[in-house]
This record gives sequence, C-alpha cells and structure tokens, in this order.
Amino acid sequence: MMRRPIHSGWYSFFIFFIMFNVSSCKKNTEEQNDAQESYTVGFKFQEFEQDASPLGAKRAASSKRYAVVNTTTENMYEGHIYYWSFNTETLMPDIYPSTHWRITYNGGQIPDEYGIGWAYEDHTAGRALSLKGLKELIFKMPLTNVLALHELAFDVSSSGTGPKSFSLSFSQNGDDYTALQENNQFTNTNTPQAKNTFTFALAEQSLDFSRDLYIKLTPKAGNRGSAGDYNEVTGIMRVDNFRLSGIAERVADANVRRIHYHIFDAITKNVILSGADHFREGALSDFALTLPGGDYIASFVTNVSNAELDIPEIGGASDYFVANTFSNSKAEIFGVLDTFTVQGDMQKDIALNRYYSEIRFAFTDPGDLSGVAKLIVKRTHEANFYAPFNPIMNNPIEDTSEIVLLPEFDETNREIYFNQFIGHTSIPLPLGYRVDVYDASDEWIRTFQVESEIRNNMQLLFRGKLLDAPNGQFVVRLNEKWDGEQQVDFN
Repeated sequence: MMRRPIHSGWYSFFIFFIMFNVSSCKKNTEEQNDAQESYTVGFKFQEFEQDASPLGAKRAASSKRYAVVNTTTENMYEGHIYYWSFNTETLMPDIYPSTHWRITYNGGQIPDEYGIGWAYEDHTAGRALSLKGLKELIFKMPLTNVLALHELAFDVSSSGTGPKSFSLSFSQNGDDYTALQENNQFTNTNTPQAKNTFTFALAEQSLDFSRDLYIKLTPKAGNRGSAGDYNEVTGIMRVDNFRLSGIAERVADANVRRIHYHIFDAITKNVILSGADHFREGALSDFALTLPGGDYIASFVTNVSNAELDIPEIGGASDYFVANTFSNSKAEIFGVLDTFTVQGDMQKDIALNRYYSEIRFAFTDPGDLSGVAKLIVKRTHEANFYAPFNPIMNNPIEDTSEIVLLPEFDETNREIYFNQFIGHTSIPLPLGYRVDVYDASDEWIRTFQVESEIRNNMQLLFRGKLLDAPNGQFVVRLNEKWDGEQQVDFN
C-alpha cells in the first residue's frame, strides 16, 4: 500500500527509441500498398522537467501480468519474460518486454482463429490459438533487457486428423534454424484435442540477447495410436500458454515503465500501427517508424506506476481510450495527440502533456493527529477514462478500487496526496471523494466527503480539519500551474 508522501526533486523525462516496420505485425496494422513508397518518420520528445511525486515502496502487483513472476531482486526478476494465454482471442501477449514480437504461420500469414484452451497457474481455461492445415508456426521475440533464458514451454493438442508430433527449432535471424528437439511425440493421441505439455531447456544454448529469438514449430504425423490418418490440409492443431522464462532486468523504481503508441489514418481513423514498450529511467534516444505517404494521427501515452493502464491495443480511433485504475494512485501518466502529413523522410519534435492532476489534503487540526493510522479514499464520481476521438463513448470502465493510505502524521507532516488520472481536457471534470478515517486499532473515527472540478495538469488542495470539522468545511484551492505560483480559492 502507499506510504506517507515525501517531497520530490526534479528529474528529466525520457526520449524513447523504437525502430518498427509497419508490416511486422499485420494483426495490428492496415494492409499497405506494396507499390507505395514508405518514409522514415522520426519523433523526438522534447526534454522537460516534471515535479515527480515518488512512487511508494515496491510491492507485488495484483495483475496477472506479474503474478507469474517467481523471484525478484532490486535490479532483476526471474520468471516469465513472454507469456501468451490467448484468452482475449488476440495475439497480444500477457507478459512481454517489447511489442516487436510477431506470430506467423505458413509463410507469413497471421493466425486469427481460436479454440478452447487450458488453465495455467492463475490464468483460467480460456482460449487457445487454433491452426488448420499448419505447416509451420513461428514466434518472433525480441530479447529486450534479457539477461538469461531458462526454458520454453507450451501446451498443444490436435484434432483426430491433426499432427501428433512436431519438431522445434530456433533462430536469431529468421532464416537459419537450429533444432532444439526433432521429434516431440504427443503422449495422448487417442483423444482429439487432448492437452500435451512440452518443456525445452534453453540455458545451454549460445544466444545473443541483443538480437531477436525465433522459435519455429513444424508439425509431423507422429505415432497415431487410434487417431485417424494425418491430413495436412484439414487437420487442426491448438497451441496455448506459450511461455519463455529466464532472468531480465527489472524496471527501475516502478513495476511499470511503458510507452504506448498508436498511429491512426487521419481519414479512415483505422489503426495503422500500435504497440507498447518498456523504457528505462533517463533513457534518451529517438523514436522512429516507417510509414507510406499520407495523413496520420499519432497517440503516445507513457505510464510510470505500479500497474498497467487499460488501453486497447487494437481497434479503430472510435474504440480507443485510456484509463487508469483509481487505486494506482501514484501513476505518472503523460501523453499527446499529434497530427502530421508524411510526404518524405521527416522528424517531429513533440512535447508530452501531463494526463493527471495531483489531489492533496492539508489538515489544519491544532491537536495531535498521531492517533490516525489509516485513511481510505473512495471515488464518488464516475470512473475516469479518456477517449480523445469519441467524447460520447459509453464508460467502458468498471473500477471499484480504493486508495488506502497509512499516514505518519506529526507536527511537521499533516498532508496526504495522490494522483488522479484525467486525460487531456479543456473542460473541468467533476471529482468527489469520500474519506474514511481509522485509528491504530482499525476502529472507524469519522467519514467526510469533498468535491470540486478540475482539468488535467493541475494541483487541487483541500485544506481543513481532519477530526473535528463538520463535513464539507474544507477550503478548496486550485493551482493551475504545476510550479505552484498561481492559486484560486473558492467555497
């Protein structure tokens, strides 16, 4: 949980580098005219300073993305580096250090069929990748921040006329493959679509972690048992819970440091390119991509926090939104929308905007507050989300989370604070909070409520007595400059 806030210093934000070929992830891109010339578009995020509210102590994240991690240290973690459950019927992995992965089959086709899958750890038995007439299946995985690889594992099954064995090989250039194991016979061949789990050791393989890893599965007829004859055209193979495990560098001072990017066609509003990548604190470089000539809208969103944002990675502009869980209350989220025209190689300078505001309570009680041990903050306004292309979107968020603060009040410290995600808006949004106050014995002391209106990139201060003020008697101050020079008081 969160701890007493401490005043922070200033630090420089990042500029992030990605080289991405638009054709590398057909699932998340529009088909392009091969005859149309493409150009390099560079984005340079202007370096700026921000008042960085420090994150609380590192804690285990509650999302499934981190539930499968086994052990962590200050600088690294050991566990799953990539993991696909396929439960949402997309190719988006559940765990990934980079979205420059790619899954293809039969000469570069993008799989888009799914069947019944199997449970794995805390992931339910949802969906699995389903492949009819499979000749080869290739997973491409960049080894971003990887320090060591331990093993590869996955679950497979097949129909009565599907393959009952396969060979598995790896490559680091996508062309020259080395066999990991040539024959992998199913243990259950008599029951159609029966689960078979395979694990392959990687620790002894000589791999260059600065390069991509390609894993290729090639089906075989195998020993059939009582199954029917192998049909290479109509036989179906399912793959689920595909996972690559090892040791990777830990993201500094937050569980999540991620940049999300979406490029939309400015006319059709279809998504051309989308993805997300980790970045390191203070990493300074450029962001570049390849696009054909045309008009585009780019959305970049950065997240430094202890939980992932809710952002659909596929879909058109009308379905696009950004949301943050209310309990992820120290999240520092920045973003920008930028419209541009590509007519040749070009570079753009872009400044990110703060997509949140700071909510602070300053308590003016003359007496001792050391008996207050816990504050629970509950949101009374509608869950916040930001849909820049669809202002009338029905709220897609169901968020009942709350913020639990464990203050350490003394004579010099009588404040609490948290960050409220807003998005980017010129119209103030109504905000309301209910605060339950508890003592060291976890006995309820009192409850009070406050409300105001605020835009993004503002500081909102509620000032009043914590213990003996009637409900609602807080002075509200709005600071529209993040540096704190301007104040607006109102009742």
